[in-house]
Amino acid sequence: MVAGRSNEARTVTVGTTSASTALTAAAGVFHEEDAGRTITGTGIPAAATIASVTSDTAAVLSAAATATGSPSVTLGRAQPQAYGFGGWSPETDAESETYSVAAVNAGTATPDRLTNTYTPVAQRARG
Repeated sequence: MVAGRSNEARTVTVGTTSASTALTAAAGVFHEEDAGRTITGTGIPAAATIASVTSDTAAVLSAAATATGSPSVTLGRAQPQAYGFGGWSPETDAESETYSVAAVNAGTATPDRLTNTYTPVAQRARG
């Protein structure tokens, strides 16, 4: 989880349009970690989740809204996200988007340091 962002439930104001899965909000409301969170509130179908986050002002519902408006909604607790890969964990959100297994395998990006300095390399599982 990136510093300053909580995985706890939070209440935000969003814009909804009946029969649409699009959500809008003020700048900085949505974060990529919100994908998968439950969302409840007026005009939001039961058992809906955030299907994806398009930007910090836009997200996609898993089911179409049932009303048009700007309700206060509750985003449920975030599920733990696994970033990085065996032996490496990013320190920032930007770093988590910079490195990928494919980039490392191609030799175009390498982690700056290993997070597991206790297990000998020969004993580390390969992913």
